[in-house]
Amino acid sequence: MSEEARSNKEDAGAPRYRSSAAARMVNIPVATLRVWERRYQVVGPVQTPSGQRLYSSQDVRRLVLIKQLVNRGHAIGMLARMDTASLQDLMDEADQTESVLNGESTLPAALASQASKTSTEDVRVLLVGKDAALHWADVLHGFEGVKLVKAIDGSPASELSLKGVKADVLLADLSALHMDTVDWLLRLQRAVGARQLLVVYGFASTQVTGALHARGAILRRSPVPAVELMQAMMDAARGWRSVARGLRHVPDPAPGPRFDAGALAGLVQAMPRVACECPQHLAHLVTMLGQFEAYSADCESREPADVVLHAYLYRVAGHARALMEEALVTLAQAEGVPLPQAAA
Repeated sequence: MSEEARSNKEDAGAPRYRSSAAARMVNIPVATLRVWERRYQVVGPVQTPSGQRLYSSQDVRRLVLIKQLVNRGHAIGMLARMDTASLQDLMDEADQTESVLNGESTLPAALASQASKTSTEDVRVLLVGKDAALHWADVLHGFEGVKLVKAIDGSPASELSLKGVKADVLLADLSALHMDTVDWLLRLQRAVGARQLLVVYGFASTQVTGALHARGAILRRSPVPAVELMQAMMDAARGWRSVARGLRHVPDPAPGPRFDAGALAGLVQAMPRVACECPQHLAHLVTMLGQFEAYSADCESREPADVVLHAYLYRVAGHARALMEEALVTLAQAEGVPLPQAAA
């Protein structure tokens, strides 16, 4: 390794960015960064004697990769256990797959790919289960707006054939469900990038059905009429397409917060000439929208199946918070009140 390369590597590993700066570069709220660290230990920033966290360029690069992969549907718990080189390999593989699926599309993230889909596209379905094809293949082929991309019996050998397969819905038809079935179905769902898990089953405990419901699965006890099952599938598709359309109209990213809690309170207190309580109301709205923005970002990282929905809510909340901050700034300027420094 040359002296210059060695110097660049050491420089990339030098802690220099505070939490707020690192979060802005990754495009997540500081609150989300701290949640990721506390729950998943995604990075190990250096901590100064005063308690300030400092992140290196390598830390930021790792966080960016994790954020991008979470947006593509990968579970953050799994990503946190991978080293940065493995994260990059996973990202490269996802880019290659997306490039093939999208033809000449150069959109860099799965959110942009999902948002670009129109309501006229077929819902792609993967069938899973020993007799799933027997029960549902003809139904899917005869239903307008649905495309059966593949059917597997669920054996390890059949799972290997899923490489490169992409589906919007994973439809599983199984005689019995167990707790290990839950993990297996979620793994298959992630493998094909399915937005919705739809399960037809014969027998299952309330613990198992509760676990699937908690992960957003739609459950139907066998036997289920074909019309009812198809309606559930199309209702789900209408939901994610509606969110995708909304996502296209929300700029990304929203500007970062202008004030921390102390600066916000000080700004309001410095405007005594305003007879009404508008400054207090604006400050309250800024605070509440900021909290919802952080909450949505946390949901985005923890709920891969609903990543587009939470990305949409996160962006909308961020822009709404920025608008309220701008209104507060305008009011302060009208009153001749000096503005505090932006949030660090």
